[in-house]
Amino acid sequence: MKKKYSNQRACIRLDSQIQVDFSLDDDVSILYSYNLSQEGMFLETVCPYPEGTRFAIRFNLPDSSKTIHAVAEVVYCLEETPDEGEWQLPGMGIQFVALDDEDRELIKEFLKEQKTTGTKRDAK
Repeated sequence: MKKKYSNQRACIRLDSQIQVDFSLDDDVSILYSYNLSQEGMFLETVCPYPEGTRFAIRFNLPDSSKTIHAVAEVVYCLEETPDEGEWQLPGMGIQFVALDDEDRELIKEFLKEQKTTGTKRDAK
């Protein structure tokens, strides 16, 4: 039986579709985020890696030329199945396990700006 992931979070998490390049061994791919926090993000995919898998990622925040590099770990996976009668977005929740303080601060400021202005900007 799969465990249900708790939706309780300590940090601001906002919807933001961002292109994320990731690599694991010889596998290099592109996924898109569904949301972002300073601690991690949810990546849309029908083929998530198992919980505990670590891999390198890189992405740019909207309107930023600085590429953020991190090591992330899969903390939960969601399958594309009905959840109490509603469709559930498939993918994996990842946590940043290695992220420079400067990059974490950029994410924090981006999220604060988005929350304050109420705008949603997606990375192109």
